[in-house]
Amino acid sequence: MIDHQEILEILGEAMEISSANLTEETVLENLGDVWDSLAILSIISIIDSYADRAIPVNYIVESKTIKDLINLICVNDKVRI
Repeated sequence: MIDHQEILEILGEAMEISSANLTEETVLENLGDVWDSLAILSIISIIDSYADRAIPVNYIVESKTIKDLINLICVNDKVRI
C-alpha cells in the first residue's frame, strides 16, 4: 500500500516537479507547462497501475486539482490515504 505522501511524490515525479510544491489544493492549471500532455500520459499510467483499472482520459483531463487526481488513484485497497 502507498500513503498520501508517496502519492504526492509519484505525481510530482510524473510532472517532473518536487512533491514539496504539491498539496491536495494545488490547481493543475496553475502548474503551467508542467501540466502538459506528457504529464497526463504519465498520470494515466500511474492510475492504471495503482487503481488496477482504466480510467477514461477525460476524467484525468477534467481534473482541476491534485486532490482530483488522488481520488482517481484511490479507488481500491492498495492505496490508503
